Amino acid sequence: MSSTRCFLGNDAALMNRPRNRGPKKMSEKRLRNIAVWYCERYLVSRQKLADHLRKRLYRDVRDAEERAGLEEMIPKIVADFMELGLVNDREAASARLRTALRSGYASKAAVTVAARGAMVDRETVQAELDVALIEALPELEEPDIDDRSGEKAQAVLALKRGRRGPFRSRGQDEKTRRRDAGWLQRRGFRMEAVRDALDIDPMEE
Repeated sequence: MSSTRCFLGNDAALMNRPRNRGPKKMSEKRLRNIAVWYCERYLVSRQKLADHLRKRLYRDVRDAEERAGLEEMIPKIVADFMELGLVNDREAASARLRTALRSGYASKAAVTVAARGAMVDRETVQAELDVALIEALPELEEPDIDDRSGEKAQAVLALKRGRRGPFRSRGQDEKTRRRDAGWLQRRGFRMEAVRDALDIDPMEE
C-alpha cells in the first residue's frame, strides 16, 4: 500500500512539474529587450550593437527566412537607441581607448585596439586620444606621444603599473628583460623607447 502511495505521489509530482517550453520565440520586441540589456551593461557603438543583435539572431533563429526578416529590423532598432542616447560611437571609442592605455598599450596601438574593439573607425578614436591620455594616464605630466621622450615616458609608466622591468620587486635580469621588452613591443612601443624605458633607474624615476 505504501509503495502504491509512493508511486502515485511521484506521478502527481511529475504531472505538476513545469513543462520545458523550449527557447523563446524571437521577435522585434525580444530583440529590443536584448538591446536594452546590452546597452545597460556596456558603452556600445552603432556597429557593436548591430553585430551583437545579429549574433543573437544566428544563435537563436534556425529558419533562414525568419532570420532575414528579423535582421531587417536591426538598423531601425539601432537608430532608435542612438536617438535615446543609449548608443554612442564616441563614448564607446573613448571607453575602449582608456582601457587600452591603462593596459599598457602605446598610443597608436591603443587607437587600433580601441577601433577594433568598439567597432568604430580610427578617426573617431583618434579624436578622443588627447582627453583619454589625460584621464587614463594622469601620471604623465605632458602626454606628448609624437617624440621619443614622450613615448619613453609612456613605456616607463606601462612598466611601472605592470611591475615589470626595473620596477620588478626582485629586479630584472637578462631573462626578465627580454620578456618585458617583448611585452612592450607587443603593445606597440618602438625598440628605442623599449630600451630607454628598461634602462631607467627606478630610484630616480
